[in-house]
Amino acid sequence: MVEYQVMLNSSAVAQQIARGLASSGVTEVVIAPGSRSAPLIYALAPLAEAGVIRTHVRIDERDAGFLALGLARGLRAKQSRAGGVRTRAGTAGGRDGAVALVTTSGSAVANLHPAVLEASYGHLPLIAITADRPARLRGTGANQTIDDQSQVLSDVRVRIDVPAGSADAGQLFAEAVAHSLGLVTDPGSGRDLVTGAASDTESESGTGEVGPVQFNVQFDVPLVPTVTELAEWKAAVQSLAAKSANEASKSAFAGSDAVSYSDSAKDISVRILPGTVIVAGDAGGHAATALKSLAEEHAIPVLAEPSSPLTSELRDSSVVVPAHARVLSEREDLRTAIRTVIVHGKPTLTRPVAALLADSEVLVQRLPDDVDAVSLSARSSESPSVDEVAGSGGDSTVSDVAAAPNTVSGGTPLHPSMDTGWRDEWVRAGEAIIAESRRTREVESTQSSARAITEELANRDINLFAASSNTIRYLSEATDVRAHVHASRGLAGIDGLISTATGLSLGLGEQVVLVIGDIAMLHDVGGLLTPSAEEGGDVIIVVLNDDGGAIFSGLEHSQEHVAPYLERYFTVPHGRDFKNLAVGYGWEYSRVGSRKESSLLDDFIAEFDSNSEVDSTSEIGTAARGVDGLESNQVTRMRRGRRIIEVDLT
Repeated sequence: MVEYQVMLNSSAVAQQIARGLASSGVTEVVIAPGSRSAPLIYALAPLAEAGVIRTHVRIDERDAGFLALGLARGLRAKQSRAGGVRTRAGTAGGRDGAVALVTTSGSAVANLHPAVLEASYGHLPLIAITADRPARLRGTGANQTIDDQSQVLSDVRVRIDVPAGSADAGQLFAEAVAHSLGLVTDPGSGRDLVTGAASDTESESGTGEVGPVQFNVQFDVPLVPTVTELAEWKAAVQSLAAKSANEASKSAFAGSDAVSYSDSAKDISVRILPGTVIVAGDAGGHAATALKSLAEEHAIPVLAEPSSPLTSELRDSSVVVPAHARVLSEREDLRTAIRTVIVHGKPTLTRPVAALLADSEVLVQRLPDDVDAVSLSARSSESPSVDEVAGSGGDSTVSDVAAAPNTVSGGTPLHPSMDTGWRDEWVRAGEAIIAESRRTREVESTQSSARAITEELANRDINLFAASSNTIRYLSEATDVRAHVHASRGLAGIDGLISTATGLSLGLGEQVVLVIGDIAMLHDVGGLLTPSAEEGGDVIIVVLNDDGGAIFSGLEHSQEHVAPYLERYFTVPHGRDFKNLAVGYGWEYSRVGSRKESSLLDDFIAEFDSNSEVDSTSEIGTAARGVDGLESNQVTRMRRGRRIIEVDLT
């Protein structure tokens, strides 16, 4: 018997993908314009018009990738604040927040790589839908054709290469979303993830971790639907959108495309010994309420980085250790008394913490980022040996520890009234270091002014996005952090931060204050551009301009024998301010720091708190009128929430 494969045209394939996207609960789609991805545009735009999804268009693929990254974090943080807890099986009380990202073929795909890498190491769910030319054009030198485009993006959770005309694209996309959300650890008893049978389509097994996925789909000509095809699709979207007013009815888009999973929550038991500390890093917007309760109940010292959820959740608690990295470095007695570390998120900020986690004599128990999605408990055990608790290299996931016979064998549940002496000694040590540091700081040095401004913002009830380098380090010694601190700590790079902060604002639906250095600002100038028809978010950028990469001056590169190379090859002064860039991209602009006789901090606070609108007499209004081609309505759009406040630290 001859089997025939059903072949669809590109418009039909794209519509199947759109159905799979909607059935999977993906509501945010970022698009970079291109011709090969046109079938996706004609399938997704009607969904946006019907209110099923929200689309965001950015001219540059690099900025589009980072905008999607910020959206994913914002959606997750919004869900966590609302009390929606994602279980290993899906969602409860909110959406997972996977974000789709559409690009055309060729080098456009490679421009997504920085954002995909940050998503991978920061555990954020992105689905890169990369349009490709049909396989027959590979290896022929065809225009904008990479020989194997599905392999361009490294560090993805799964990669799928869908042949032109595939009738399975909708189901495949739904499964790709599941992989991005970490809901699939096995593609299914050796079957091909893509078609369920042998085919020309290639895929790799999922990892079970939340992160990016590359969904590469080949589109053949014609790339534009006929009048009839587009009209029928629009009618189908309107009909189906009427049924998707609530989450349950959205399954109508899926048909047989829906992917289901069990609702069982995972039980995790951590082992608490004398000498236990909690080390917490950025968790990509996840909350950590269960871990907060465990720390307070058992009086465990918490060594939390600024963007850890524990920093804000334990703001008024007695378990947070101030200046914890310096305590690790300067209090050898406390450092050597640590026997086990409970790790949450990705702590990467300081070398003392990295050394602690690499110590083979210390048991490292790693919790999942979404710790509130599991059932967390704690047990103790009497005087285990180092070999017993450390195991292989001293590092393991908590699930491994909980399953090991020696971990809980003979253990007893912990009593809530644990001795607080261990916690108090750590906290007192941190407080002493902070007090001494404040006494020795110079009141008006460049570094202390930048630190004071950063700490002032951290003390406000705002969404604070902290750039890598000095900004996040200033926050690590702040003692009163009231802000919700966000940061890109997956790879801790300085690129794409304006676009990420914009996406975060759009995902949260709230204002975001980005504190960034001049070098990081220059890395993402394109992120200042919002196309005329697009939402730009509600973002205030505070740029700390010290004319170069000042962080290198505080590292080993400033040693006397290598100091001659510092300025040209590391700090790289540029001699620029950001006034003209702000005007050119339609942002309100102000600058503080030029009046030497006044306090830089006071000037900044006055400027930040001002509610002035742009008018014809303001500095920015005058500058705007002097820029050729800047229309009056563009000047009008410069408003609070699209502001750049430059702090001159030179």
